[in-house]
Amino acid sequence: MTVPARIIQDDMTRACKAVAAAGIERARIVMDLANAKIEIIIGESEPPQPASDNPWDQV
Repeated sequence: MTVPARIIQDDMTRACKAVAAAGIERARIVMDLANAKIEIIIGESEPPQPASDNPWDQV
């Protein structure tokens, strides 16, 4: 016998649609399966990195 899903596809679909309906362009959706929790993080994930003077870093 299998264990029921802690987070189902409909939960993820609702989270994605909520982010889109709010007009948010950048968001990260994190599933915490151990606690059956969905976390939505809004905004930039990292500050932009300064330009490097190293020619090997430039593509």
